[in-house]
Amino acid sequence: MNKTFFTINAEGTPFEIGYAHGSLGKEYIARSIDCYKAMFYDYSGITWDKAKAFSLTFIPTIEKYDPDIMAEIRGIAEGSGFELGEILALNTRSEIVLQSGQIDSALMDGCSALGFTPAKTEDGCAWIGQDWDWKHEAGEALILLRIKRSGKPNILMITEAGIVGKIGMNSCGIGVCLNALGSDKQYQGETIPLHIALRGVLDSRSLSEAIGNAGRFPLACCANFLIGSSTGQIITVEIGPGDIDVIYAEKGYVIHTNHFYGPRMVNIRDTGRISFPDSYLRLGRLGDMIRERADKKISYSDIREMLSDHVGRPDSICRHPDLNDPEEMRIETLFSVIMNLSEGKMYYTPGNPCSGEYLPVSVSE
Repeated sequence: MNKTFFTINAEGTPFEIGYAHGSLGKEYIARSIDCYKAMFYDYSGITWDKAKAFSLTFIPTIEKYDPDIMAEIRGIAEGSGFELGEILALNTRSEIVLQSGQIDSALMDGCSALGFTPAKTEDGCAWIGQDWDWKHEAGEALILLRIKRSGKPNILMITEAGIVGKIGMNSCGIGVCLNALGSDKQYQGETIPLHIALRGVLDSRSLSEAIGNAGRFPLACCANFLIGSSTGQIITVEIGPGDIDVIYAEKGYVIHTNHFYGPRMVNIRDTGRISFPDSYLRLGRLGDMIRERADKKISYSDIREMLSDHVGRPDSICRHPDLNDPEEMRIETLFSVIMNLSEGKMYYTPGNPCSGEYLPVSVSE
């Protein structure tokens, strides 16, 4: 994996931003397409043509959610030379496996996320971060995307090339991390892909607007968005079939892995608990490490140490491939990211945080 992520700077109208993303990132988008074209078929028997056709059905709801996002997706297709359906298939990659009406557990990203309010931190800043765990092949398509425009916040995010919303922060001090969640139920009605809602969060000017953009349109699959603000407030938003639960950082921190724990979701059949039994252990381990530091404030170094933790390896917070699993089932940490929302700074390392150096970037650059 690259020691740094390829950076794309895009600015202008939504279409122009997409066009720059597509034209400059064409090679990486091709890697994304190759990765998911193989993955959809190998895991779920879904052909690429079927995936494209399914993804096109989301156009009306994406337009309703935010026509600027749809214009940007069209720009990516035009700039890259790939079909609109192919770019939409990337942006709906978490939903495509739902065509059969069931969650395919093999296609759930396993991630560990955390956030600390200024009252809990050594420097008095708001921090959020996570390890993002997924298939090795997807790591070859990761990019750092910087968006500048008028009328909406500027954005700095790490994303899979071709996807308009992922993990990152904006110039209004809003940042978001992602945990995949699973349920055997689907919302019956109009839905949007989770990566579109992630982009909505990154387009938000305030934490309350971010919560609204996370939940104002039902998602086609389940997810958790850990969202923080430079104002110092941090929450986690569990999104289930047709409902959300917002958990506030009452003790100065929030943590999340790959299962529901909000009280509104107690009646959901949580397939993440089955798919990722280590989710309990990673969540518990994060809690242990925070409690071990109960008599001190949390520092940037503490957060790095937590995200590099190997207790339970290979299914640890810093995840390494389990050689006992079939090769196609192995997942690993593809990047780790820590965001200082108070100062507008992001620190990231491609690959496992235990062996990499975090690189600093700023949303204002």
